[in-house]
Formats: sequence, structure tokens, C-alpha cells
Amino acid sequence: MPNRRRPPAVVLRTHAVPAAVAAISLAAALASWQYVRAAVQAQEAARFRERATAGTDAIRDRMNAYVAMLRATRGFVEATGGEPDRIGFRAYVQSTELTRYYRGIQGLGWSRALLPGDLEAHVAAVRAQWDPGYRVWPEGERALYSSIVFLEPLDWRNRRAIGFDMFSEPVRRAAMERARDSGDVAASGPVELVQEAGSERQPGFLVYLPVYARAPRSLQERRELLRGWVYAPFRATDLLRSTLDDAPARTIGLAVYDGESETPDALLYDDGTAARGGALTTAHRLEVAGRTWTVRHTATAAFVSLTDRALPGLVLGVGAALTVLLFWITRSEVMARGRAEQDARRTAFLAAASQRLASDLDYRRTLPDVARLAAERVADACVGCVVEPTGPLWFAGHRDPARAEGWLAAAAAAGLDPEGRTGIAAALSTGQPHEVDHAPDRLPHFARSPAVAARLREERVEALLSVPLVVRGEPVGAVTLLSAHGPFDAHDRALAEDLARLLAAAVDTARLTWRAQDAVRVRDEFLSIASHELKTPLTSLALQSDSLRASAGRGDAEALVRKSEVIRRSVDRLTRLVASLLDLSRINAGRLELELEPVDLAEVARDVVARFEEEASRAACPLSLEAPEPVVGRWDRVRLDQVLTNLLGNAVKYGPGRPVEVRVRTDGDRALLSVRDHGIGISAADQRRIFERFERAVSRRHYGGFGLGLWIVREIVEVLGGTVRVESTPGAGSTFTVTLSRAPEAAATHRAGAATTSPPPTA
Repeated sequence: MPNRRRPPAVVLRTHAVPAAVAAISLAAALASWQYVRAAVQAQEAARFRERATAGTDAIRDRMNAYVAMLRATRGFVEATGGEPDRIGFRAYVQSTELTRYYRGIQGLGWSRALLPGDLEAHVAAVRAQWDPGYRVWPEGERALYSSIVFLEPLDWRNRRAIGFDMFSEPVRRAAMERARDSGDVAASGPVELVQEAGSERQPGFLVYLPVYARAPRSLQERRELLRGWVYAPFRATDLLRSTLDDAPARTIGLAVYDGESETPDALLYDDGTAARGGALTTAHRLEVAGRTWTVRHTATAAFVSLTDRALPGLVLGVGAALTVLLFWITRSEVMARGRAEQDARRTAFLAAASQRLASDLDYRRTLPDVARLAAERVADACVGCVVEPTGPLWFAGHRDPARAEGWLAAAAAAGLDPEGRTGIAAALSTGQPHEVDHAPDRLPHFARSPAVAARLREERVEALLSVPLVVRGEPVGAVTLLSAHGPFDAHDRALAEDLARLLAAAVDTARLTWRAQDAVRVRDEFLSIASHELKTPLTSLALQSDSLRASAGRGDAEALVRKSEVIRRSVDRLTRLVASLLDLSRINAGRLELELEPVDLAEVARDVVARFEEEASRAACPLSLEAPEPVVGRWDRVRLDQVLTNLLGNAVKYGPGRPVEVRVRTDGDRALLSVRDHGIGISAADQRRIFERFERAVSRRHYGGFGLGLWIVREIVEVLGGTVRVESTPGAGSTFTVTLSRAPEAAATHRAGAATTSPPPTA
């Protein structure tokens, strides 16, 4: 600390420790090189798997789009009754803009299924309508023919396929039969399309979708009702190349095989990069229109970036450089010993401070002792304060007790600087440490209080460091260390912050303990009230039951009725008491449930007033209700009933012999419910307090109750998105007014954690 000079540094002359550190550092560098190399390889493998999966997904998505187009084409053909004409089919295909949105597809076609007896008529009809040169080929007798009637767009390649009987070729026929029998899409194996010509021939395949005369219900009907197939031919190289054109620059080779065996006969596509690939390769199985493809990805030499290749070597080089650097850094070990001693003194001080704070819960007694300890060990003086509800609590410490009293008197006389410019006030206002570092003759000019300035001048203070005491994110005080032996360094600031955390924890612990003690006191008081309130109706029940038995023995019917009424009222009172306790539990636990529905507040008021007629009559309280029209909103009917019951019960209880008026009305989009009595009234000082738990404006001895009714009213109203207020004059009565929003969205708003809202019933 500033007033405690550190011991001089001792030079370490042997190289044994630096050599050992260098050896360890070099071993760590080699281990890091090995780790980074393995990590780069793992990263490459993960990136390769991700890219390969993305490539497979791109092929799958493209083929799914083609299948969707085939399904749409089948819908078009079915809409024509299974006999489309050339103009309509061409217009439909042109509307799909195949070349723009479905790159890689060779076209969309319609192949008619023909029985031998229908072949001649079919050819004659097509020749007569639109193609005089039309014929079904190859020739020969077969049990079933198929003929490509349309294939759009009708370019020179597709024109070569018109009239071709795809059912005559085994590979195509297998796919067509599978489509016919399943009613779904089916892809063929590799074939050479009849559209191929010249030297640039490619493997191809076709995807078929059957069209029926009507919806078949069995395999037999699928074969009997077959009208033909809509289909799409594909040149495999064009298709897969167009799919991969959407990806960035290719660094992964691709080969696609039909089936699960990767043989030359099954090859659909090979971009030629696999031969230049590295060790990373993977194969995915892809389902395409009922047929399995094997998609093989292989990383090329360009897949691994130059940076990734160089990274392990770079790590090794940096590790070697660090080894040399650490060799020389270790020579300053003696200085580190000094810092270790400093840390030991810091730990000892904090331990002593912690022990004193733990010895007594009341920080008002322990803070001066900790301040004196700080002045003896880490600074020349220590001054601080804790902000209490009654004002700041000041404490001070100095190696000389008389000077400590002087600092305490000066700080108390100065108070807290309202502008918060320096010292404790600055730390409190900003919540951050505040440091002033000036010459002794200049520092007093920063103090607004003459008493504090005099103390600074007398003590020759050169620096002060104020740190806030922060409890749960809020500053509740501050502690200031003063030095007459130079400025504070980073070690001093860290120690001051540790001390502030200790003091803040002590303040927080004490306050939490005091609150817990208050809670225990409130609990004991509540249990006492609950015992009394529950005992009273139980005693009445016991007495009345004894009297009831006696009256029954005498056969006094009138007495039986009267005593039964007394018992019923006692039971009702017990029921209300238990309900209040249950509501207290639910509200505290955030489980007060709402059942929101359209409710007429006027109707609720009429029901409650009618229910209170007998009780009000016994108390000689004339009840009146003013509800001229329905007041409908989205609320909880049961909870509104509870609110009005509590308010009306209080009005009858505190205003016996005097009228009670209930009024329901609207004010724009708000509903207003008011209960007015002419009873004892409530003083202005009690009007806010009465809405808290276990609070009342009058003595429990005279009126009884838990003091929960108005608190429950406020909680329910606020959960429903409303407010409750009271206007009262002692001796003249009180008016409680509940304001609720009639808008559904406002009524459903409630405080987080206060309640759960059940969904409205559905029709």
C-alpha cells in the first residue's frame, strides 16, 4: 500500500528455473502444434461433411421440385379427361417456364397407354388432328403399347422421341409398371434417351407418373383404368451440373450412381474431380422417385485453405518464440516474490476484516473497527458511510483514535455532496470507484466542506480512493482510503474494491437478516390473529350445537331455526376465512387463476347485493343498487363476485345502521364499480396502508378479520388490468371505486407472475 514500502528486488542468478520453464514451454508448443493440427483436420472433416450434405440436399430439393411439377402436369391432364390436345398441352408447358425455373429437365411429356385393338384408331386420330407423319415405333406385336404423343418444348431433340413406345424397352417398362401399380412417381434406371444424337451423349433417366380414367381402388383397377403417363426425361449430366451451378466455387468432387453399387455401368454423373481428391470422401444414399442413388463426394486438393495448412506450423513457430521470451521473463521471478508477499498481506487484512464483520451482525458496530484496521494496515486513514432510511451512517478509522474522531466529525458535518463531484458522493452517484491524486496543497481545494479541507491539509493527504458499496446492483454506501505517502496503484485499487465488497456483503446480510426477523414477527402476529379469528366461530359453533341439542330435546322448533341460522353464519364466516387464506397462498405463489369470459358487471352486482340482503338487514343497513344498463367486459365472473363481496362486507361491517350504496356505470371504454358507506371512515394516513397484507385502519379487537380483504381486492383488480381507490373522511364514510377496462386485450393484461389466465372457452 502507499504507506508500506515494498522490499527491494533480488536478482535470480541461476538459469535452472528459466531452463526448466523453457523446456516446459517447448513441450507445450509441441503439444499445441499437435492439437492444432488435429483440430484443423477435424474442422476440415466437419466442413466437408456439411458441404457434402448440402450438395446432396440440393439434388434432393431439385428432384422434389421436378416431382411436384409432374404432379401438377397430371392434374392438368386429368382435368382434360385424360385426352389433352396439342395446343392446350403446349400452352400449359409454356406457362411453367421450364427453362427458367426447372433447369436440367429435358421436357414434360404425355405417353398414351394403348391396347393392341386401340392402336390403329389412335394413330389415325393423331394423324388427322395434328401430325400427318405420326407413328408408333418400334413396330411389332405387344400386349400393351405406349406412345409419346406430346413432349414439350418440341425442339429438335424432343421431336425425335414422338411416337416412341417406351413400354417396349425393359428399363423404361420396369419404371412405368412400378408407377402404374403404385399410383406414384417412379424413376427409371440409366438409359440412353432417344433424343441423344452426335458425339456428346450422356446417361439419362426418366420419371413417370400414371394417369387413370378415374380414381382406382385396387391394383387390378390401376391396371384396367390406366390412361397413360406424364413423364419427364433427364440428361443426367445437364441435370446435375445445373444443380451444382447454384453452389459457390466447387472444391468437392461429385459422382452419382444409380443404386447402391458404385460401378461404371451404374454411373450417372462424374464431374472428373474425384481423381484429384484427397482423403476426405463420403457417400450418401438418396431416394429419387422410388429409386436409390448413391451420391459420392470427394474433397479436392483445393478444399483445404492455405491458412489452415499453415496454421499448425505457425503455432509451432509462435511457441518457439514464446519459449525464448519466457526464458527471459522468468529472470524477473524475484519481483514476483514481492508481489506474492503483497498478496499475502492483502489476504491477511481481508481475513481479519471478514472475521470482525462476522463477529457481530450489526454493521453499525463493526464498520468503525474495520475502518481502523484498514488505517493500520493498508492506508493512512479510512472514512465511509452507509445510506440508511434515516440518513447517512458515517464511520472512520485512523491509527490515532483522536484523529479518527476528527475525521468522523468532519465527514458528518460535511454530509453528502449533492452534486457528487468527488469522494464518497461521486462513488455513490456513479456507482464506480473515484480517485483523486494531487499534491497535498492542491487536494483540499476539491473539498466543498471547510472541515474536510482542513483535515486533508492537516494530514497532508496526497491521494484518496472512494469505492461504492454495491448491493444487488445499487450503491448503498462508500468507503474512502486516504494516503499521505503517494498515489494508489492497481494493487491498492483491487484491495479497496475487495474491502468494499466485504462491507457491502455485511450490510446486505444484516439487512436481509433484519427483514427475515421482521417476517417472522409478522408471521407470528398473523398466526395469533388467525388463531383468534378461527377460534371465535368455532367456539360459537360448539356453543350453538350444544344449545341446539337442548332445544331439540325440548321440541322448540323456533329456537332450532334461530340457532341453525347462527351456526350457518358461523360456517359462512369460517368459509370466508379459509378462502382468504387460500387466496393469500395462491397470490403469493403466482397461481391465482383467471377464467376470462364475457361478464355483465351489473348482473354480478345484482347477485351479490341480493345475497347480502339478509346480512344487511341484520345490521340495519339499507342496501341500494344503481345499475341502469348492462356493463359487459371480458373478466373473471367469480373474482369480480369476490371483489364486490369483500367491499360490500366491509361496508356493512364498518357502517352498521347506515345505508350502503352500490353503483355500476360506464365511462367510455372503462367500467366503474363503486361501493359507498356512511360508516366510521378512514384517515388519510391509513388510506394507502389498508390495501397491504394484514393491515387495517381500526383495531382487530373491535372488528376482527385477518386484514386480507382489501389486499385481495387490490390483487384481483390489478390482475384484471384495473385499479382500485378509496375516498374517505373519518366519521362520514368511505367510497371504494374499482375501474376496469372493457377492452379484451387490456382486461387480460396482468402483472408477470401474479396469475395465470385460462384460455376462453371455444364454441
